[in-house]
Amino acid sequence: MVGVSWLINDALKRLVDFVKLEVSTEELQKPPYESYAQIIQELNNRLSVGGNVLDKELVESTRAMIRETLAALIRRRIEKLMKSYELGREIPEGGSLFVEERRFFMPLLELRVLETPKGEARELAIVSFRKGFPVLYSVRLVALGPFSQFDVAAIPRSDAGGELQRRGGIIDIVR
Repeated sequence: MVGVSWLINDALKRLVDFVKLEVSTEELQKPPYESYAQIIQELNNRLSVGGNVLDKELVESTRAMIRETLAALIRRRIEKLMKSYELGREIPEGGSLFVEERRFFMPLLELRVLETPKGEARELAIVSFRKGFPVLYSVRLVALGPFSQFDVAAIPRSDAGGELQRRGGIIDIVR
């Protein structure tokens, strides 16, 4: 039983150390796991190895502690990510995000209008789609869309004033 409790303690210590680091800093930390699911699976596997009937109460209290710790971790990381997003800062991709965070934040990142040089900014139009529209290949050979009804996008003026306006009733040019 001592070996099993060491396995559990080792996994919990890694999680708690990471959570402490994440909570105590303003910058997003690189996680020692790929996903939240991996953390949960590792801890569940270790808990089930030593989970005989006599230890049921210990296992349940450990699971409660894990739930609270993960909730604190998720809450802090989402706060950091949303703060970066709202301030227009770059959200780190790659190894700094859990798989679940990437799935959640990628659509938000696609909404962000890419910074363009001042001369090019005048070449962009902000449009609102009245109807859905499939993928459009811009004059710059960049795929735009697909768009749903009520989507707002920044697209090259030549595209907004071209095919989209010719088709009539698809877009409103906001600016």
